[in-house]
Order: sequence, then structure tokens, then C-alpha cells
Amino acid sequence: MGMQRQLRRTIGLTLITGLGMALIGAATPMASIAPAADAVAPGGSRTPWADHAESDLAALRHIWEREAVAWARGDAAAYAAAYTRDADLVNIRGEHLRTRDGIASRIQYYFDNQLKKTRLLRLEERVRFVSPTMAIIVRKDCVLYGTETACRPDTLSLNTSVAVKHDGRWMITSFHNTLVRR
Repeated sequence: MGMQRQLRRTIGLTLITGLGMALIGAATPMASIAPAADAVAPGGSRTPWADHAESDLAALRHIWEREAVAWARGDAAAYAAAYTRDADLVNIRGEHLRTRDGIASRIQYYFDNQLKKTRLLRLEERVRFVSPTMAIIVRKDCVLYGTETACRPDTLSLNTSVAVKHDGRWMITSFHNTLVRR
């Protein structure tokens, strides 16, 4: 069995707390990490970057894990460190945050107020490589408050990140987050 398929079968929900602990098999849906299926071009031929996808997927997962740990600590500077200097972030309120410093400043306000002592829970993730140096990541996740271990409907969101690889390092250059309304 390929490494990617085995990874998809063994990954459960990842609950990131301040210590970065993993909770497997919680009472919410299992995480679905869909990797480089897009490394196969239309017609079934492999793209030139398909062989690099596994290490790139690991690097992209690591970005989210670092962000989630920073979020749980309420450390907006560490959270924003995953973004390029000229990044854009559109949050669930429709605010357009510009630049890494601007993202850090506004996110810190939320960490100090509405998002104090919260954590992120990733439910699903799909990564599509557009080129060897650009990936689109679509996630479903939520914010957990206090001792919550499952998503509430009012905190469930879908978000899209555009990640770019420069000098061998992946970073987020654009992020857009939308609350799910049922």
C-alpha cells in the first residue's frame, strides 16, 4: 500500500492543544487528508512534480500544525509567521488583513478577546498542487472553546489557502475563511 493511502487510513482527527496533542477517534467525523491525487494530470499521466508531493504534503501539514499550536497559545506573531510578508487573509467576518504584520496585529486582537483560550480542529483537508511551487489547500475545520472536543455548527468553517514554495520553503500567501451555514 502506498504511503499516501496508508497515511489517509491511519489519520484520525487531529486536535491541536497548546501542547500539540493528538486526539484520535473523537466523537466528530474522521479527518480526511486528501493528498497529491492531483499529481496525476488529466489522462492519467504523472505531473513532473508528482515525486516531490509527499515531502511537500508533509511540509504543508506542518504549516497547519504550527499555526494550530500558535493559535492555542494565543500567539499571533507565531501564527502569522506561516504567511509571506505580502500575504492576504480574509477572515470569517469579511475583514481583509494585508501583510504578515497586519495579520499578526489583527489576529492578536481576536486572540486577546473573542478567540481567547480557543483551539483549532481540522476535519478535512484537500491539497491540490497547481505547480511544483504552488498548492491550493481547502480545509473544513472549526474553533473549539474551553474544553470542547467537537465542533459546534456555529464554528464550522471552510477555508482556502494558496501556498507558495520559495527557496525550498512553503508559506501561505493567501487565506480565505468562510463560516458554514446550513
